[in-house]
Amino acid sequence: MFMLSNVKWSTIEDLRTKATFNVWHPKVEQASEFSLAQVWITSGSYENNTLNSIEAGWQVYPGLYMDSQPRLFLFWTTDAYTSPACYNLRCPGFVQTSRTVLVEGAITPASAIGGLQTELTIHIWKDPGRGPWWLGVGFSNGTNLSAIGYWPVEIFSNLTDHADDVQWGGEIVDNRALGRHTTTEMGSGYRPGSDRAAYVRDIQVAFRPREFHPVSQLIVGATNSSYYSVEKYSNGSFSYGGPHRGAALITPKLPLFPIHCKSPYQ
Repeated sequence: MFMLSNVKWSTIEDLRTKATFNVWHPKVEQASEFSLAQVWITSGSYENNTLNSIEAGWQVYPGLYMDSQPRLFLFWTTDAYTSPACYNLRCPGFVQTSRTVLVEGAITPASAIGGLQTELTIHIWKDPGRGPWWLGVGFSNGTNLSAIGYWPVEIFSNLTDHADDVQWGGEIVDNRALGRHTTTEMGSGYRPGSDRAAYVRDIQVAFRPREFHPVSQLIVGATNSSYYSVEKYSNGSFSYGGPHRGAALITPKLPLFPIHCKSPYQ
């Protein structure tokens, strides 16, 4: 089930969002499937293939990376995912400026049940006017955030001066290769309701530099809560995940847990 807020930010000169995810090592059954946690910033529509999306987070994708390690990844689309996938630095678009953070780099060790939590903080912001969309990344409880590169505004048709929506959450792909739902896990593989589940915390938005605020209304939802579920803790945090089997077919590149916010200035 999808719940949309469709917040329009066309009058905002400087949009920023950041959130912290704990990083896990979910089981991915088929090499062509993946499990991830990320931020989505979007504008446009699926109806006429004009959706533009900027996405970044961590991902386990054996078919792309040739292993099962959680890795820092980024993605974007300008036509509602109708063109071939444009991951990381594998096609023209994203411009990396950092020499210290490796896009596609493995994030190790992953979080441990009942133990140390490895965290990834994602910070995405828009320069005023027709400036680029920047990506900042931090590890170890959100410290040492640094810009690693940017998406030039010229590659987009709708994300040129504003975004319509921002989301945080998890996603899997199910190819039904064995005639049933995949056993691919989301997050830690555990449902919310215990400290073993994956979480997203410190969700914030800002419309001016250094003026971050918790979102005023965090709306959570899942495509099939019988198997994968989400639990809101506050307007700035939630947990999510699910066990090995179940749920209906999930279309690639649709967020399983779309988490939306409304402007705190509305």
